[in-house]
Amino acid sequence: MARWQGTFPAAPAVLGTIRAKLAKIAKQCGLPDARVGDVKLAVSEAATNVVRHASPDDEGTVTVLALAEGGELRIVIRDTGTGMTPRSNSPGLGLPVIAAVTDSTEVISTGDGTEVHMTFPCPTSS
Repeated sequence: MARWQGTFPAAPAVLGTIRAKLAKIAKQCGLPDARVGDVKLAVSEAATNVVRHASPDDEGTVTVLALAEGGELRIVIRDTGTGMTPRSNSPGLGLPVIAAVTDSTEVISTGDGTEVHMTFPCPTSS
């Protein structure tokens, strides 16, 4: 089992760091380049949603958890915002993109923030 967690300020400058770390973990899972690209895309979409919507004033945090076990890589992107609400300023394409490139996606939203759970294969953790 491999586990990694990091908490970052919810600012655009951290998106590349988060994406690079999760890409490295995906490679360690034995994913081919195309699936590593899927991980990077999904993580970018989820973390960007935090920066744009949950913490538009760069005041919150984004916590990232990666857990590789049982042949699966589970990634959780968590924010400290007020939860998801309908917005007229967003076309809402991020979550459909995430769902399209992951094996499974679950969104949990409360008044204490939102978590996006994403799974990918991780052959090296079987």
